[in-house]
Amino acid sequence: MLNLWLLLAVGLALLDWFAVWNEYEQINYFTKPGTLIAMLVWFWTVGAMQGILWWFGMALALSLVGDILLLLPEKYFIFGLAAFLLAHVFYIIGFNQPLPQPSLPMYVLFLLIGALGMVLFGIIRVGLMQKESRRKLVTPVLVYSFTIELMLFSALLTLFRADWQPTAAGLAASGGVLFFFSDSLLAYNRFVIVFPKARLWVRITYHLGQLALVAAALLNFAVM
Repeated sequence: MLNLWLLLAVGLALLDWFAVWNEYEQINYFTKPGTLIAMLVWFWTVGAMQGILWWFGMALALSLVGDILLLLPEKYFIFGLAAFLLAHVFYIIGFNQPLPQPSLPMYVLFLLIGALGMVLFGIIRVGLMQKESRRKLVTPVLVYSFTIELMLFSALLTLFRADWQPTAAGLAASGGVLFFFSDSLLAYNRFVIVFPKARLWVRITYHLGQLALVAAALLNFAVM
């Protein structure tokens, strides 16, 4: 799976982290979408986006759209949120083909993630309600929170599925956790409390999460 496009994606990600750390916004405008473009081309050259891989490729493409929209002024935030919501929907569909058989670990995992999601949303909702201009975001953020929880659930569930290779399942689980952490940190920093270098940690976990998710799909579904 290693080729020049993957190396370019990693290089652009590192440059992007450097730009975020030093607040070089002009570089960030190039490196943020550039990283996802290189990652998407890498995914295409290795897996050709055929069969189940199409869902993962589309999730990556929609994430690229979301990245671009979030670079724009505040009024475009809701559109960026919608793009990432759709990306998570595509990841969910990809992970659940075929549908897993019901099991005890599935139910326990669902309850644990649901409880975690409720706590996190409760905290973020308090932050949203403190400003009149943000109260209209409560419902969209709730829908988004539920969707990313399903994505995390689907990614972690691969650890208990016989149709997923252990290495691929480990990458999928790691990617789901990283992406979930990235989005949770972004929301907390944006709506609750601003803290130093939050953007950097959001970006690092986001890029590593995306890379792990699509690498897992390639390992499990691509014909090598």
